[in-house]
Amino acid sequence: MQRKLNIFLIVDYLVYLLVKVVEVCINIVPESWARAFGRFIGRVGKLLLSDRRDAVIENLTIAFGKEKSEEWINQTATKSFEHVGLLLVEFFLIRRWTQDQMAEKIIIEGKLEYDLAMMPGNHGICLLTSHFGCFEVSAATTKFLGYRTNLFATPLKNPFLSRYLFSRAGSDAEIRTFPHKGVVQTLITLLQEGALVACLGDQRGDAERGVFVNFFGPPAPANEVFAKLVIEGKARVLPICTYRLDDGKYLSTFGPDIEFEPTGDQKADLIALSQKFHDLFETWLRTKPEQGFWLQRKWRRKPSSRRRKNK
Repeated sequence: MQRKLNIFLIVDYLVYLLVKVVEVCINIVPESWARAFGRFIGRVGKLLLSDRRDAVIENLTIAFGKEKSEEWINQTATKSFEHVGLLLVEFFLIRRWTQDQMAEKIIIEGKLEYDLAMMPGNHGICLLTSHFGCFEVSAATTKFLGYRTNLFATPLKNPFLSRYLFSRAGSDAEIRTFPHKGVVQTLITLLQEGALVACLGDQRGDAERGVFVNFFGPPAPANEVFAKLVIEGKARVLPICTYRLDDGKYLSTFGPDIEFEPTGDQKADLIALSQKFHDLFETWLRTKPEQGFWLQRKWRRKPSSRRRKNK
């Protein structure tokens, strides 16, 4: 048993070393080459990952099928895979950006909303974003502005790779990452104490236990934990949206605040606030649908083999 565990750890460490080599290579070659490689990786992914390709087509069809042609959906699916490939490359590039490079590459809008939100007070801030555009650049933007951020994410099975990937925006970034499970109360306390917690608020909820929101028309299960953080943490909600521009720069936009007054009906409040979040996410996706992260089935989950056997 111990020997098998050691073998797994060795394999995990070799994978980690391979990723580090890829990072070095991406940062050695000209940036235009690295981006071309990212687009290529995305196209290869679309070709090889048939299940993910089906998920992207399904999601785009549900969201835009009544408005756009089948040809548009297929073209947007291809661009979406290229976008994911670019995200992988950008992750390695961003980690080594200096403050001067960030000032050159990131165009910030809504700085007034950001400054007002950061004024001293007894409120925490939920920095709300989604799997749209360049959310890793959003993390770099908070680093550039010098504010300490807390976020939670699901750790990877590979401990070396997990530690490496979740040291977001570089080792000197003021970003603390918490494990995905068992930290809700900790984050609520942080918000109550005036901290900033970043949330990818579009994550799919549990269809059996979660709440449903209107998303592009059809109902979609939403993860109510993000609304719970805001309501119980008595936090302000400051959205941040970052997407890639044609010239290789990035536009990061803050605000405006999402205002919400709880009614005291817990279930209704969670649904209402989650709906406000998703109304905003839909607006972003309609702006640049090709920069959406469509790989995960948002509306319905593909039945697992275990579920099919139990039927």
